[in-house]
Amino acid sequence: MSASPYSSNVILAKARAMYGRCLSAQDFHNLLACHSVSEVASYLKNHTAYAGVLADIHESTIHRGHLESLLRRKLWNDYASLSRYDRSVGMRMSDYLIQMAEIQQILACLRLMSAGRTEEFFFAMPMFLNGHTHLDLVRMAHSKNYDELLSTLGNTPYRRVLERFPPEDGRIPFTSIENALYARLMDTLMSIIGKTKGDLHKELLRLCGSQIDAQNVSRIVRLKTYFGADPDTIRSNLLLNGGTIPKKVLEQMLQAPTADEVLSLFYTTPAGRQLPHEHRAFVHDLYHRVPYFNARHDMHFSIHPMVVLVSYILITEVELDDIINVIEGIRYGLSPEEIKPMLVLV
Repeated sequence: MSASPYSSNVILAKARAMYGRCLSAQDFHNLLACHSVSEVASYLKNHTAYAGVLADIHESTIHRGHLESLLRRKLWNDYASLSRYDRSVGMRMSDYLIQMAEIQQILACLRLMSAGRTEEFFFAMPMFLNGHTHLDLVRMAHSKNYDELLSTLGNTPYRRVLERFPPEDGRIPFTSIENALYARLMDTLMSIIGKTKGDLHKELLRLCGSQIDAQNVSRIVRLKTYFGADPDTIRSNLLLNGGTIPKKVLEQMLQAPTADEVLSLFYTTPAGRQLPHEHRAFVHDLYHRVPYFNARHDMHFSIHPMVVLVSYILITEVELDDIINVIEGIRYGLSPEEIKPMLVLV
């Protein structure tokens, strides 16, 4: 499972060079000063590494969904560029990357369908995925209801997941579907990690385990705070494959009477200790902040190309999510002070 010395050096150097071109805190302060989606697009086009995918856009007329699709295309191009230097690394990670992109599209379509705005998916669908995915994105864009979406998914594992969660009283059980799809994605990732050995295996388990841990803690806090869910209900909504939190501590979290006690327990774990104190107030997006700081550490210090590749994926996903939060905040007329707490990189 090891890469050749040459390809390892290339991947490490290239990934760190790409990381050096990620948006800075100052970039985000500049984005927060924008007054429209057009201004955000113009700044990204003229001052950041997203310039290449935005070169042909007309800032004044670009649709928000189309802009997001182009930004995601930059990430996909970066991942492909890293993977092709080592066929074995690329082959190992390609299944995970494609599955992650497919799940993101299905959830985006469902989110718009729930809001009665399915037609917007046409502007957001990433056509650069064509040739890499079995999903028919164009047909998905024309799906007006849940049954039509199931039909477009054909004989894929995703259809079998969605069939388990039919709409109830016209409402799509989005959270249950999201949990099931991401559980499948994590199974794919853990299967890849299971084929590695030694220090590489340990680093990947810690890095990807922190991602699973953070998602589980976020779910425990959310279900306790907003739904008063009991431990058994919460347990059924967790990702149980691959997390690094000891079972005893996880059970203590499930039994804890308050969200504050859950978080106190989490911050005693290796994944929780990695999160800087100044970021612990932002409980709503632990699932982004915890993996980000673990990935940033590995981006600087790991010697394994596969770990650096996964770290870059995690970091750039957080960056894109922050950009989208800025765009959404501006779109809904929020002030910079209101948007800032939504961002990890500021």
